[in-house]
Amino acid sequence: MLSFPSEVIMKRLLKILIPSILMLLLIYLLRNGKDIVSGLLFIFPLMYIVMGIICSDFVKELIVSLVLTTAAFLLPVNICFNMGTCIGWALIYIALSVSGYFIKRLITKKLKR
Repeated sequence: MLSFPSEVIMKRLLKILIPSILMLLLIYLLRNGKDIVSGLLFIFPLMYIVMGIICSDFVKELIVSLVLTTAAFLLPVNICFNMGTCIGWALIYIALSVSGYFIKRLITKKLKR
């Protein structure tokens, strides 16, 4: 019985930390000039949508995960790639994540009926 709460906490912690770690890893792997554009247009939005779907159980998990992942996106992209401000991209990604969250919640409510 003692291991059960710690397993739940570890799963929730991993759901929060994995997207930001994955974001840093993807930015490192896509550091070539043309590859970061494909990341900005395809990979990162898909990752944010999946993050919104995965974190649809608890809104607090989504908020913390969004803050960490967005920081993991903004800092390296602005510093390493000198792209200027990427806040516009981050706002679009956050909107995609929140829409994924609400769509998953809507689908689960419809299926429960």
